[in-house]
Parts: sequence; structure tokens; C-alpha cells
Amino acid sequence: MTNQPTAPPEMSEESRITELLQEQTWDSVAAWKVETGEDPFGDPAIRVWVILESSQEFEQRHKTRKRVRETIVGSGEQRWVYVRFRTKQEQEELDELERQEALEEDREESA
Repeated sequence: MTNQPTAPPEMSEESRITELLQEQTWDSVAAWKVETGEDPFGDPAIRVWVILESSQEFEQRHKTRKRVRETIVGSGEQRWVYVRFRTKQEQEELDELERQEALEEDREESA
């Protein structure tokens, strides 16, 4: 039996979009969090959380939001792109809350 080369695993939509954004240089961006699904109207959408090193002025956020949308739409994407901002500290606090909630759920299921 010969070893057949295996195809690389399919990249998730979120990973593909994150990689697309990471290919460029961005001022003050610490990380990206991308989610795909439907918007409140039931239409296909992409949610991009721009995780900032620190807070930005409104004008800078406006420029970043516009550039994120242009980058994603420029890749051929047709879904609406929602862009939101959090600071790195806010994201860390949210991640901690989510970890605590998961621990509590595990405890409740174990009881």
C-alpha cells in the first residue's frame, strides 16, 4: 500500500478572512476575531472584531472600518461586513468571563 498525500484540511471561513486581514499592516491592531453567520435580518453576514492595542479616536476607527470592509469585499466576498472595536484589555476581560461561565456550566453538569 502506498502512502497517498493527504490534502490540507479546509480552512474555515473565519480563518480565511482573518488571514486576509493579517496580510496587511494595520496601525494599533493587536488581533482579529471573525465570526460568520446571519445578521439580525437573517441575511448572510461577517462580523469582524478589531482588537486594538489601545483606544482609538473616532476618525481612526472610521478609517479602519472602511479599510476592513474594502479588504474583505475586494476578495470577492458578497456578505455584509459588520466591523466592531474592542481594546485588547476589553477582549481579555471578555475571554475571562467566558472561561468562568464555561467552568460554572461544567460544574452544574457534573452535579
